[in-house]
Amino acid sequence: MDDELIQFKGVTKRFGKNVVLNSIDLTIPEGKITGIIGASGEGKSTILKMMASFYKPNKGKIYYRKKNILHDRKILSKLLGFAIEDGSFYEKLNVEENLFHFGRLYNVKKSVLKKRVEEIISLIGLENAKKTLAEDLSLGMKKRLDVGCSLVHNPGILILDEPTADLDPLLRRQMMNLIKQINSHGTTVILTTQLLEEAEEICDRVAILFNEKIIIEGSPLSINKKYDSKNLDEVFNKIFSRKERKTYQESSDEKTKLNLPNKKLELKKTLITDKNKLDDLIEKSKSRDDAEEYLEEVKGGKNVD
Repeated sequence: MDDELIQFKGVTKRFGKNVVLNSIDLTIPEGKITGIIGASGEGKSTILKMMASFYKPNKGKIYYRKKNILHDRKILSKLLGFAIEDGSFYEKLNVEENLFHFGRLYNVKKSVLKKRVEEIISLIGLENAKKTLAEDLSLGMKKRLDVGCSLVHNPGILILDEPTADLDPLLRRQMMNLIKQINSHGTTVILTTQLLEEAEEICDRVAILFNEKIIIEGSPLSINKKYDSKNLDEVFNKIFSRKERKTYQESSDEKTKLNLPNKKLELKKTLITDKNKLDDLIEKSKSRDDAEEYLEEVKGGKNVD
């Protein structure tokens, strides 16, 4: 395994005059679960978005196996799966249709896609809901579907932005078990969370973001020891009670850069499809016939104009 699978070296990110990340260094090991923790507005999601090449750093470099990510963005579609906090699936498609659709977006071969979709549905525990429209799923099911759409091309790295946000304790436990199961198959998982008990339980490595910097990274046990604390909650309180703490919230304009059409514009050479046509078929038709015909073409591996 590569102990330096992904590296941030001296990375700075600004939005206008606002400095979000200031010359940060961060190392992501292969095959592990790495958690990035920090208070709201510290820039956790910004780190993930730069890792996925949605944002470019103003300064510094990001490496994958010691190669600059931005120099070969074509590898991203095969390399990464990214589940954003608000979800990126289609509400008017059912579970199975969403997975087939994203499989074709990622150019999964027709010969393996059907089996892959079946495997993903089993993994995310939605066998009894595979014909259910996404809009009719519970919140927990929607979270699992979003993860499934990010896994359909079998990426080596899964990036999860607040995967348990807004879930009740039972659903959080289900999501945590799913993340552990995905990781047990060899997938490197990188996630953000504000739930410190969760990070302590499932993360092999944790990076703490404070005042534009990664101030410490390592195993939860080693961090607790360094701060003479029983757990990450005590560490968090010691760090974030400091008076000099800064915060920065992304503007709504910046957040809109991650909606699905713009995500594909950022990765236009790897994920190309006419989303507007699909949305029009689903939203404007009096029935689902046209949309279902489109999905049958997708399942069959045909080119859709």
